[in-house]
Amino acid sequence: MSYKYHICGFNLLSQLRLPILRKKDFEKPDFEIIIKDDIQIANKTIDILEGGDVLFNDLHQNMFKISYQKIYISIKDNKYKEAANSVLGVPLGYLLQNNDFQVLHGSAVTENNLGYAFIGKSGIGKSSIALSLINKGFKLLTEDLCIIKDMHMYNFSNWIKSNENNLVETLKPIERINLKKDSRQRSLYKLESKYINNKKTKLKAIYFLDSSKKRNIKKLSPSDSFKYLFTYAYRKSDKDALSLVKLSKISEQADCFIYSRDTEKSLEDNSRFIFDHIVKSL
Repeated sequence: MSYKYHICGFNLLSQLRLPILRKKDFEKPDFEIIIKDDIQIANKTIDILEGGDVLFNDLHQNMFKISYQKIYISIKDNKYKEAANSVLGVPLGYLLQNNDFQVLHGSAVTENNLGYAFIGKSGIGKSSIALSLINKGFKLLTEDLCIIKDMHMYNFSNWIKSNENNLVETLKPIERINLKKDSRQRSLYKLESKYINNKKTKLKAIYFLDSSKKRNIKKLSPSDSFKYLFTYAYRKSDKDALSLVKLSKISEQADCFIYSRDTEKSLEDNSRFIFDHIVKSL
């Protein structure tokens, strides 16, 4: 059985059910997800092969091979649901990166048709900041994958990843998917459509999140912005010329900031600080 989805303007035909993506009927796919038994074993979690294909092993020992138009998946011990959750991270990120997008690890929200991305290492609070801003009237644009092309960001889902303690109760999620082996005991939550911007949106600003005992937002120069973008970007290698060009354009055309959060302050207090900063720029 095959399932049909639409993502970032492309038609995706999948042998694996992906409940987080939006369904769409079509005749011809642009991308395919194929279940296959004999995938090459990766030497590490993410392994870039000489020809440009990417191998990925998830926490559940499912194996993925990402080419330019296809993702092949070898399912371990019938862990289909776990593979479906995993494919929406690294595998999908590299598939889109292969097709003229620049992908960053982060979350993004929108206000007045402008996009604001929060980028940083795992556990720094990207999704929590996004959720708090959504509760203040912003709309969710993307979670986990910031997908950028021609200075616009794309939405592909109504779902956001969060710990239950950080989930803003007033948002009232429609559905929940538990994530097994998640180090922070998070789940995926589906938000109502009224909280989602499902159209491509002009990228206005990027906030690189940091932790500190002193709260501060500092604007970065294009050269410093490029260094941070380089750290959190999907790319095939440090000499990936196409990615370097795309990152240079983003660093020059988007407003980039370092946001040092006060670790002794509450999430609400820290999100209010960044909310005020964004509102002043509108």
